[in-house]
Amino acid sequence: MKRVVLALFLFPAALAAQATQVSTPHHHGSAQIDIVFSDTGFALALRVPSMDIVGFETPVENDDSRTRVAIAMSKLSDPLNLFVTPSEAGCSTVAAHVVLTYGITLQSGEANAVTGSTTAESHSEFQADYVIQCHDMSALNMIEFAYFAQFSGTDQLNIQLKTGGAQDAVDITGAAPYLDLPPDR
Repeated sequence: MKRVVLALFLFPAALAAQATQVSTPHHHGSAQIDIVFSDTGFALALRVPSMDIVGFETPVENDDSRTRVAIAMSKLSDPLNLFVTPSEAGCSTVAAHVVLTYGITLQSGEANAVTGSTTAESHSEFQADYVIQCHDMSALNMIEFAYFAQFSGTDQLNIQLKTGGAQDAVDITGAAPYLDLPPDR
């Protein structure tokens, strides 16, 4: 019952993460993450081109493609193995929702980061939304992005942090996969 109440409490934070998400161009090698903190945890929204995760952007058409997507969905469904929090914080996953979307169209004139083409193209991406509960938010002083070890096709994570009334943007790379969190969340 506590988890249901907590999920209902954190659900507005998850919606806020989606509402504050800046619409950014689809760039291979770069994922978008929005993190919104509450008093008892945080919501995290991830958007990443499927090319960076499974190596293709076309609809799944064969057993190899289905296997790659199934493995990716399984890994993405376990957020605390991708976004590692200090054990002292006592964080656990309350909700994890992962989908693979197709048909994301770049606007005509917007350059494709890989090909340089400016014609309209259709792409796919993984979208994941998580709600994380922590028993001791004061111990949540950093997040380690083990994500890079799981998905080597991503070079950079573009992170939007919303803490209290403040917003901040930070880029994380595999060379420095740690995010120090402000103490006044």
